[in-house]
Amino acid sequence: MSDDYDVIIYGASLAGLMAALRLQLRGYRSLVLEPTGHVGGIVAGGLVKSDTPNTLSALAGLTQSRFFGGIAAEYGADGRADGPRYRFEPKVAERVARQLLDEAKADVLVNERIHGAADVEVRGDRIRAVRTGQGWRRARAFVDASYEGDLLAAAGVPYAVGREPAARYDEPLGGFLPDRAYRRQSFRPNTFYPVKPVPTEAPGDGDAKVQAYNFRGVLDKGPDRMPFEKPDDYDPKLYTYLGQLLEQRGVAGLSSIVTHTALLPNDKYQTNQALFIGFDLPGASWDYPDGSWQRRDEVIAEHVRWHRGMLYWLANDPSLPESFRKDAGTFGLPPDEFSDSPYGPGFPHALYIREARRMIGQTVLTQHDLRRPGNTKETAVCCWNYGIDCHIVQYYAESDDTIVGEGTVTGTEKNGPVDLYQLPAEVLFPARGGIGNLVVPICFSASHVGYLSARMEPNYGMLGEAAGELLAQSLRTGQAVQDYDYPALAAALTEHGSILSLPELHQN
Repeated sequence: MSDDYDVIIYGASLAGLMAALRLQLRGYRSLVLEPTGHVGGIVAGGLVKSDTPNTLSALAGLTQSRFFGGIAAEYGADGRADGPRYRFEPKVAERVARQLLDEAKADVLVNERIHGAADVEVRGDRIRAVRTGQGWRRARAFVDASYEGDLLAAAGVPYAVGREPAARYDEPLGGFLPDRAYRRQSFRPNTFYPVKPVPTEAPGDGDAKVQAYNFRGVLDKGPDRMPFEKPDDYDPKLYTYLGQLLEQRGVAGLSSIVTHTALLPNDKYQTNQALFIGFDLPGASWDYPDGSWQRRDEVIAEHVRWHRGMLYWLANDPSLPESFRKDAGTFGLPPDEFSDSPYGPGFPHALYIREARRMIGQTVLTQHDLRRPGNTKETAVCCWNYGIDCHIVQYYAESDDTIVGEGTVTGTEKNGPVDLYQLPAEVLFPARGGIGNLVVPICFSASHVGYLSARMEPNYGMLGEAAGELLAQSLRTGQAVQDYDYPALAAALTEHGSILSLPELHQN
């Protein structure tokens, strides 16, 4: 393996895959450093019901044709899909990810974590090298395609974590949002785990809190499914509120929670939050974005305990009706997925990091960019249209029987509305005068509110394509990425199917 590359990509996520593929098509060689043991990011780690845009024609480029189209090709005629496939099995997503990395002719090193500034060499306005377990690796340009943004942070690029005050970008949905929170009654007492202390901030104040993470589990109903085992650290009291909620809503069984997320054709199902109390764990994620890897592993362990224990509880707790437990017992963990997961066979190997660091770059995407008249851009790299989607940030008690789920932007289970909009190239790189050979397609430059719509995996893939083309141009011209030529970038993107504008953008 060479010590020198054209580009080093930190993160074998969908964004990283697409960047590597675009770079190879332009004749450039990449080294991909993946902080976990698997390639493909969260789509190979459990998020297998993709959040496609409300305007489906916005999803385009190699992300659609090569990744989601590649998944459809893996299933063939048995996949029951006409065109790209957006529900699939994790093992298939990882297989396609490996194929695309091979096609990109990228060298790949897994379990390579950046721990801080000592692992990144910066000279002037350029990153020069990254430390790996096999020594320093040098490159002319870099992509931070990680969920955490560790490369950009180690290189000294400014970033944000949590929620900005509403006044910072004049965003009505910014900051602490108690008036838009869920409120659910009939919980007594209402201060058990995972309920947090009552916040002291005023409405609209900023904080360092991020929305809930979870594991996007895969459940199997096949005859060889693995039963939900009792964890060593199992504590049924953790699910007190879930039990009360199931009774309040008259939920008949686990089927009522997960069977709308079938992953045809193999009788598997996707878990998500589903209920006010569910697989999300609000409050447990706050230390993750800026935490050391040791602290992050502790955060992951807390989520593992919550999720694994909940599955066992749903199938076995005597407080639940026998019919509920019997229904839950028809599900199990898949024997053909996550066989080497550090959290047990059949359990996902990746925590779903919905939001971590966000770069403060040349342009910051905000709430105002998601609706007309601010929805069109002169330097668009893709189109997107997905509601403003924030999972609960924190639970806290109110009165003597109410639990507040704060962080949502509507106070309901619906997302906030957006129009079809364009993302500009300037959200992908640091501000002028900063690092000139870095692009960031996942922890891109956005406010908390702006990020909530654009934070979906298919969009990350399209931003990864733009990142690859931006760096290819920078390598060719020798100029800083901030000095890019937009007409040339647009031509390069559309050559391989990217859609930069749609007629709906201009309709009244």
